Amino acid sequence: MLDYKASFYSQSHTEDTLLTGIESLLNSNPDLQVKLFPTYVEPAWWQKITQGDSPQFKPLSGNESVSLFEFVFQMREDEHKKTVRGKFFVVKNHEYPNIYTVVTLESSLFFGRGLLLYFERRYPRTSLTFITHKKLWNLLVNFRDTNGFEEFNIVRASTKTRVGKKTVSSLTWSEFSLEQAFDWVRDANGWFKNLLFKAKRQGQLPANISISRKGVVRATKYARLVYDGFIRPVSKTLNENVTLFSKRARLDNSERDIRPLSIEFSDDLFVDVEENQKLIDSLRTMRASALSVLHGNPYVHLSVFDYFDGSSFDIWVLTTNQIIIVPQLKASFQSIKRLINHIFDNYAEGAIQDYQVES
Repeated sequence: MLDYKASFYSQSHTEDTLLTGIESLLNSNPDLQVKLFPTYVEPAWWQKITQGDSPQFKPLSGNESVSLFEFVFQMREDEHKKTVRGKFFVVKNHEYPNIYTVVTLESSLFFGRGLLLYFERRYPRTSLTFITHKKLWNLLVNFRDTNGFEEFNIVRASTKTRVGKKTVSSLTWSEFSLEQAFDWVRDANGWFKNLLFKAKRQGQLPANISISRKGVVRATKYARLVYDGFIRPVSKTLNENVTLFSKRARLDNSERDIRPLSIEFSDDLFVDVEENQKLIDSLRTMRASALSVLHGNPYVHLSVFDYFDGSSFDIWVLTTNQIIIVPQLKASFQSIKRLINHIFDNYAEGAIQDYQVES
């Protein structure tokens, strides 16, 4: 298998030949797994790693579509440092600027403890996406029905549920149909963080496929179906976030105008003033940030400062079903996305839209 991978790495790939080659490797090696995720990459940082200016990345080959890198990191194992190295591809999205897909066939240790963690921690230079519960449902249903899977069962789920003012994480191993799984988590007042499912079609052996709310996908088969069914639409969602959340800072507007966003909820969550405190408590847990409570009852007025890049926001709750987010002088799209992700993950999901300021 190592010889197959070495030969595969030595070839120059397009997006199409990369997927074809991975499909072939997965079919011939049942223990192999492809791991991939879309991410936004700042142009300056992309230039840095492609020129070999990052000590952990070594560019090996590449063209306008697909680049191959070596990534090296150190981890502790039995009180000793261990060096781990492996290869990964980066596929450029020609439809959406600055959106790339990271692809690797290396081990779970290389991916989970190294590569994925590195991209997650390079915020705000890189930014993964966020998939709402509703979009996750639609992605899975479309993937199952479009590709004609006769068996499609959730076998492991990482979930969060709301218990009073707190959210509780849990891991379940019950085998559910897709509908049963989503009915169960809805009844538990929760949502999925990660889903592992078995998918079988046309009498073939089943594939193990997982997807997380960050758009991270792992699969033992069906590389092209997974890419078309998950990576392409998730890349579109990521680009939509970049477009919607960009140029919201007052410094980005010549007249220093505010460009607020709103989160609209289907239910009147803020009928009870106790809900105000739940929102405040959830925002206090946002890492690398400072929260100031300017008013908490009967309406909510908060100030949030992001230590990562100096972005700041005012947050208002003035009606029973809406949160208003007002970006201040500096507010990067990455920070806006992080704030909204945190609200969705730790308070409640809603619909994001422009907030129209009445003149």
